[in-house]
Amino acid sequence: RSDFTALDTTEVLTAYRRARRRALFLDWGGTLVPIEDGFTSHLVEYFRERLSPAVHACLHELASDPRNLLMVLSGQESGRMDAAFSSLGHASLAAEHGFCYRLGSLPGVRRPHASEWRQLLPDNDLSWKETVATVMEAYKVRTNGAQTEVKGSSLVWKFDEVDPEFGLMQAKEMCVHLNTVLANCPVAIITGKGYVEVRPKGVNKGAMVDHVVSQLYSQVGGVDFILCIGDDSADEFMFQALHARFADRPAGTVPALFTCVVGRKPSSAQYYVNGADEVLELCQSLRLHSTRANRNLSTSDLKGLGRGRVPIRGEGPLNSSMDGSTMRAVFAATRGTSTPFALPAGHGARLASIAASPPPGQRAELGTVDGAAEPIKFTVGQ
Repeated sequence: RSDFTALDTTEVLTAYRRARRRALFLDWGGTLVPIEDGFTSHLVEYFRERLSPAVHACLHELASDPRNLLMVLSGQESGRMDAAFSSLGHASLAAEHGFCYRLGSLPGVRRPHASEWRQLLPDNDLSWKETVATVMEAYKVRTNGAQTEVKGSSLVWKFDEVDPEFGLMQAKEMCVHLNTVLANCPVAIITGKGYVEVRPKGVNKGAMVDHVVSQLYSQVGGVDFILCIGDDSADEFMFQALHARFADRPAGTVPALFTCVVGRKPSSAQYYVNGADEVLELCQSLRLHSTRANRNLSTSDLKGLGRGRVPIRGEGPLNSSMDGSTMRAVFAATRGTSTPFALPAGHGARLASIAASPPPGQRAELGTVDGAAEPIKFTVGQ
């Protein structure tokens, strides 16, 4: 891309704060969990490590935000993803590059637990797996250190512990052989960092993300913020699918879209970050906003916000009608002061949207009155 630039965290945060319905798509290995450069055992072992407390806390808060859909995608099998992310009840998961998935909570639709695992494309023909296994086994014998992994929908030939130059040469030769014997089979042959994978055609992270976005538009009316981050060739499908989906949309109907690759390298993404540590920093910033803005908002508030049906009337100490224009006037009138407004239940969501994007030079905080969950106290000031 000619406009490939470093991700501006401030720009992402501004769009995140303004958004009423958000979708976050995050790759696992190499994005949420760092993978060392070069061909090392970390490539295949990262999933055995427990998520760090910092990463777990970020994912938990982001998934729990009632305005968010958070999906973690990986080439790993569903069982491994369950083991790592089972404690994140609201999160959505996609395993084996999108072959199967389970949906958690959607913006405005809270689910205490994710749905059961289901296939993206049911009734796949997997009869080609025996042929692929034979070819991969032959190259495994000829390549010291190579391994073969059989998944539910695919087979993977791993050469991360092979001499890099020899491993790449063997991988390229094997791909030529596979393309010949699988010419008439409905498969895709994918080469990634230290592996070659053969999986059903039409199954990739891009198809998975596009499917989920379609679900969001059909079930909750769409989204106005999308963040998608990944680190290798398998994640390029996500970037391409999102850009293709919104490329021809009229102005005003396109969500704030941020596609980001980890590492500065050729990519279809708009932006890059330098490493998994910067991904964590970004997630921590988003998490802090979600924690602050939503600690006192009920799900019913946010459902109403998403539908635009929250009644905008309420009486506060200044005895003023709380429509949007009045609230913005209050910002100017209370410049340099701190004025609390106690509102009846159900009015907090409208104020949350104003608090998320105050006029220049102003700040706004949401809190409770006398420790109660509702009514909401809205404080404005400089």
